[in-house]
Amino acid sequence: MKMTIVTDDQGNILGAIPGDSVPQHVILEDFQSHVLDVEDDIGKITDGEQLQKRLQEILQAQHGKQ
Repeated sequence: MKMTIVTDDQGNILGAIPGDSVPQHVILEDFQSHVLDVEDDIGKITDGEQLQKRLQEILQAQHGKQ
């Protein structure tokens, strides 16, 4: 499945949105969005730290060092 990750200019994950687009009102000038291919069961992760760690790993694998 696709997921859009919003990061700051340091590569810190600020949010994750299911799908491959982000509503315009969500994105501000100083943030970047990255569309990732993630496992379908990633939405079942309930621990925030674990989810952020996994998304960071996927982001680095798919888009290089962030």
